[in-house]
Amino acid sequence: MICRKIGAYMKEKGIKLSEVARKTGLDYHSLYASLYDRKRERDLRTEELIPLCIFLNIDPRDFSE
Repeated sequence: MICRKIGAYMKEKGIKLSEVARKTGLDYHSLYASLYDRKRERDLRTEELIPLCIFLNIDPRDFSE
């Protein structure tokens, strides 16, 4: 799942989710549910994925399966 891979990338790089949420204007709880919460199967929405990848300076295709 692309969400989990991006979450792992952020942890590896030491990128704090609170900073991402604050600087992108994305909802912290929604990002957390998609990237880190294993109990929920919430995918990132397009309107979340694009700004997140722009902020991280990554290509989402690098995380596709």
